[in-house]
Amino acid sequence: MIKAVIIDDEQHSIDTLKWKLENYCPEVEVVAAFDNPANGIAYLQKTPPGLLFLDIEMPMLNGFDVLEELGRDLPFDIIFTTAYDNFGIQAVKFSALDYLLKPVQNKELKEAIEKHIKKTQQKIPAEQLDVLLNNVHAERKGKVGKIALASKESIEFVEAQDIICCEANSNYTNVFMDEDRKRVISRTLKEFEDMLLPHNFFRPHNSFLINLKRVKEFIRGDGGYLVMENKMKIPVSKGRKEELMDLLA
Repeated sequence: MIKAVIIDDEQHSIDTLKWKLENYCPEVEVVAAFDNPANGIAYLQKTPPGLLFLDIEMPMLNGFDVLEELGRDLPFDIIFTTAYDNFGIQAVKFSALDYLLKPVQNKELKEAIEKHIKKTQQKIPAEQLDVLLNNVHAERKGKVGKIALASKESIEFVEAQDIICCEANSNYTNVFMDEDRKRVISRTLKEFEDMLLPHNFFRPHNSFLINLKRVKEFIRGDGGYLVMENKMKIPVSKGRKEELMDLLA
């Protein structure tokens, strides 16, 4: 059994999540739930669970405040929950941590639990939490934080502008950076698109996402294609050519 704790300032959200876990994720046992974050912190410091469901938007202490109180070395996994796809979610996405939007969907909840079970190591690297909290502060200032490129072997933290382009690779994504470096990341291209589109990236083709600042030239022949700074040739879909030209103008 996975022992889980819930911290959420709304009791009805706690009750709903507990019910869903009992009915759809019987391998999870909710051992404690708190609508007061301070009480939750005190419990976690004494009795760490295997998994924490942590609400982001709370009036007294938000989810990120809770993490800062708990410190860097957390011996449990975290799944963030929030009713809003706005502040903080981008930072969570960039940090390669799990989150669920309320109302929590049964399928997404089960997938999040299955992902937790598959992890060979439950403990979140301290560096990953540091990046998350730094990204939260950067987001508050309207800046772009670092992105966690997580693979089976390691987690590399890079600036968004260090990414030249991304290429779809089934349920994975090939991420190309300077010095001919390529990382194969277990995220779909759509996930990278959701993260990076607000930061001067564009999807000129179903299989590619590019950094507009790293485009070297546009070749009109052969239907039109881009040449990136790393000399990769990126095809441009006919229906996206006009929008691309406006962005590059």
